[in-house]
Amino acid sequence: MKKLMIILLLGSSLLSFGQKEAKQKKAYEDFSTEQQAILQTKKMALELDLNDNQQKQMLDLNKKWAEVKAKKRAEMKSLNKEEMSSTDRFNHMNTMLDEKLAHQNELKKILNEDQYNTWKKSSNKMKKGSRGRTEHQHRKHGSGQK
Repeated sequence: MKKLMIILLLGSSLLSFGQKEAKQKKAYEDFSTEQQAILQTKKMALELDLNDNQQKQMLDLNKKWAEVKAKKRAEMKSLNKEEMSSTDRFNHMNTMLDEKLAHQNELKKILNEDQYNTWKKSSNKMKKGSRGRTEHQHRKHGSGQK
């Protein structure tokens, strides 16, 4: 009985965490690209201890990146993903990865080696965390079963 209660409590906290994160993401998307860039730059300044010059450069880069992401988000909403050919999907994914590589190279120019490594670690943690939650949700709803 205790195990069941712990599992139920753990499950409800995961659900509430997921809902909280979804609300934060939705609220973030409601901001203008400039507001998103400002918030992202301040988060990076706190996490990476950026100097004033780095903050200015990061703000410019984050504005550019926020505009690219907003444009891509709008494009994705307008696409019928089921009707895309494999070539179209490949081209889309290839373009997206090229943009991410270019963004990463710009970051390398602005950040020192320690800052870049810290950013890379935190970026990887976020990716792994979101993948873990997604896999958990699939298992929870039965779609991840064979």
